[in-house]
Amino acid sequence: LVLCMVFTAYIYYDSIKKKIPDKLYIYTQDKAVFSMDIPVVGTVYDSSNNMCADNIDFSRDVTFQSGYTGQYYVDYKLFGLLPVARTHMEVVNEKYVYSGGFQVGIYLKCNGVYVVNTETICTYDGQNIVPAKGKINKGDYIIKVNGFKTDTKEQLSQAVSESTGNSMDITVRRNGQDIDVQVEPVKNVAGEYKLGIWVRDNAQGLGTITFLNADSEYGALGHGIHDVDTGKLIEMSTGRLYDTSIQNIKKGENGNPGGMEGIIVYNHYNILGSITTNTETGIYGKLDRIERIFDSKEAYPAVAKEEIQVGKAYIRCAVSGKTEDYTVRITKVDLDAREVNKGIEIQVTDKRLLKLTGGIVQGMSGSPIMQNGKIIGAVTHVFVQDATKGYGIFIENMLENLKKD
Repeated sequence: LVLCMVFTAYIYYDSIKKKIPDKLYIYTQDKAVFSMDIPVVGTVYDSSNNMCADNIDFSRDVTFQSGYTGQYYVDYKLFGLLPVARTHMEVVNEKYVYSGGFQVGIYLKCNGVYVVNTETICTYDGQNIVPAKGKINKGDYIIKVNGFKTDTKEQLSQAVSESTGNSMDITVRRNGQDIDVQVEPVKNVAGEYKLGIWVRDNAQGLGTITFLNADSEYGALGHGIHDVDTGKLIEMSTGRLYDTSIQNIKKGENGNPGGMEGIIVYNHYNILGSITTNTETGIYGKLDRIERIFDSKEAYPAVAKEEIQVGKAYIRCAVSGKTEDYTVRITKVDLDAREVNKGIEIQVTDKRLLKLTGGIVQGMSGSPIMQNGKIIGAVTHVFVQDATKGYGIFIENMLENLKKD
C-alpha cells in the first residue's frame, strides 16, 4: 500500500513538472498570460537573484509584463511546499515562439448549416422543381428555421420533414447579412419533403501545428479551412484539435498531390485544445495539453520577411512518426505576394523526405520553415505539377493574425 501511494505521488509530481516550461521568452511590452492551472506557488528572481515577486498562485491565470530586456527565474513549489521546477524567463526584443511540426486532427463546426449547392427535385407527380431557386443560394448559412436557431443538418432535416409541405420561414446569412426567405418544401418520388439543397455543418481533417507562444496560443496550417465544394472560407462557431496518429502516406506525384491518412478518435480524452478562429493565414486557438505533443520546449526567434534569404532552409514535420528537420531550398521570396500565404517558394531537397512522401503532401500544411536557427514561415501549398515544390507563408503574417484574435 505504501509503495502504491509513493508511486502514485511520483506520477502526479512528474505530471505537474511536465506542464512547467524549462524556458520562456517574453516580448518587451507584451502581456504574457500563463494558464497552467496547476497547484503550484511561484517566486520570481532577477539575474542577480533578487526577489521580484513571491507567492504567485499558478492555479489561476498569471500575467507577466516587462518594458525592459533581461533575465529572470521562476521557482515553483507544489502546494507551496515541495520544490518542483524552475523556469528560465527571458525578456527579449525579438518575438520568440516554440516551433511545432506535428500533425493534429481538426474538427470545425460551421456557424450555421452551410449550403453546398441546390438541386432539382423530381416530385411524386412527375414535376421537376427547384424549391430553393432565387431564395437560398450556394454559400449561404441557414441559421434559423421558423424562428428557431438551427445548428445542425439533423435539426434542418427534421424541420423540413415536419413541415408537411407548408411554407417555412428560413433565415440565411449571406455575405455577413441576415436575410429572411420563405420556401415551400416539395414531396419527392419517395414521399419525402425536400428543400432541394445540399448542406454540411462541419469540416474535419489533418493539419500541422506551426508554433506556440508563451500564452499557450498556437497557429496552424498557414492557410484557412475552405469548403471543398464552394472554395469559400468556412465561417466557424467552435472547433477543437485532437490527438492523431498517422497510419499511411500516399506519396505525391506530378499532377497528383499525395496526402497523409490518420486515425482521429473524436472523444474527450483526445482533445488537445480549441480552435477559436479560421482565417486566410491559418487557424488559431489555445492548447490545453501541451505536454502531450510538444517534446521540445526550445523557442526560436520569429523573423521579419525581409530577413529571409534564397538558399538552404529546413521544414520541420513528423511524417516519419517523430518530429524531424528536412532540408529544402528557398527558391523565391516574394515580399509583395498577391496571396498572403504564397510569399515563399520552396523545393524539397532532402532524400529522406522525398522517399517518404515524394515531396509536399496534404497534412503537411503548417510545417514550420526554419532558416539560420530562426522560424521564418510555414508550408502552405504544393505545386500540383511538381510535388517537390510548394509555397509557404511568412511567420510574421501568422503572428499578426494571432494578435488580432
